[in-house]
Amino acid sequence: MTDPRTVETVVAGATAGFRGRLHALSIADILNFLRGLKRKGLLSCAGEGTTIGLHLADGKVAHATSTREADRLTELLLRWGLMSQAQHDETMRRAAGGERIGKALIASGVLTPRALLEARSRQARWIGLSLFEWSSGEFAFLEGEDPPGDVLPVDLPILDLIAAGIRSLRASGLLRERMPSPDWVLEPLPLESQRAAVPLQPQEEYVLRLVDGTRTVGAIAEQSEFPDLETLRVLFLLVSIGYVKMKAHAGPEAEDLGLADEIGSILRRYNGMLGQVYQYLMREVGPISEHLLAKALRELKGEHPVLLSRAALGGDGTLDGEVLQENLRGLAGLRRRETLVQGLNELLYSELLVLRRTLGAEHEGRVLRALRRPPPATGAVLEEMA
Repeated sequence: MTDPRTVETVVAGATAGFRGRLHALSIADILNFLRGLKRKGLLSCAGEGTTIGLHLADGKVAHATSTREADRLTELLLRWGLMSQAQHDETMRRAAGGERIGKALIASGVLTPRALLEARSRQARWIGLSLFEWSSGEFAFLEGEDPPGDVLPVDLPILDLIAAGIRSLRASGLLRERMPSPDWVLEPLPLESQRAAVPLQPQEEYVLRLVDGTRTVGAIAEQSEFPDLETLRVLFLLVSIGYVKMKAHAGPEAEDLGLADEIGSILRRYNGMLGQVYQYLMREVGPISEHLLAKALRELKGEHPVLLSRAALGGDGTLDGEVLQENLRGLAGLRRRETLVQGLNELLYSELLVLRRTLGAEHEGRVLRALRRPPPATGAVLEEMA
């Protein structure tokens, strides 16, 4: 079950909003995002020396491909103990003569037609689960792309794959990268709002009871009887499948404009606004927000190379002020301030555009009204944006 196309081929035909870089456990965000939008097409991921394709339709994985030899159905059946080496060799001999693998497996007595369908589904699950171990790579989504018409379709719910991927994750250290702040506060969603169709396991029910809307992630991990990484695993699962969400925070407090370092003051105020946009998107569409906002930042780097060189969004949607100040060090005082305000203005506008395209004008208006009700110090910066 291999596909000769690389992610570059898919990227060439993908829409701008559906390609980017993979980070720790971001495959869960991407799958959830596409599931929520009910998008049909091919999600292609390249990394770890492998290209994996998942054909999605109706909230399910319908077909999976991989360029990795170990993911071939015959290799998996051998590894799972469902065929002997002699049967493997006979099947491959038939395939070399032009017979399709499925027919060869049935003709060799390895599988029945029903067992072939089950094996294909298990193979798709195996391939999909392997993506959760990736810490880097690229992805692209080609909307409307159908799987080959002559393959057996599988029926793997995306939400089941996400839950299984998080539960089976071996590289548990990746969880620290996805939930970097112990100060995040999570709150449970009302029963009628929980979108998860995946039943929780006993240990997950236990951690869910610790989420009360007041405890931070750090406090939950400290109180839990499980090791920190296992508690983080469950919390990430609960967020991903819709049992809990990040709690809304109030806007940033007023900044003292009398601070000697005006640049630092401007950075803090803009970071407050960028953080508000990030929090709103996180509450509404989940962690896929990181990819959408990071893309907006990447696109602006070419227009503002002095300011945004080496800049990256942090886990709370803000920029590292020390990096930006170091980038501006070679400019004169007035020019430094102008460069900073202009670049951060455009980044904020770009993020608001992302919000509008993702959620609609009504949500954008709601965020703009919130940004225009800050303390006077922040309001002064907003006047510059008008």
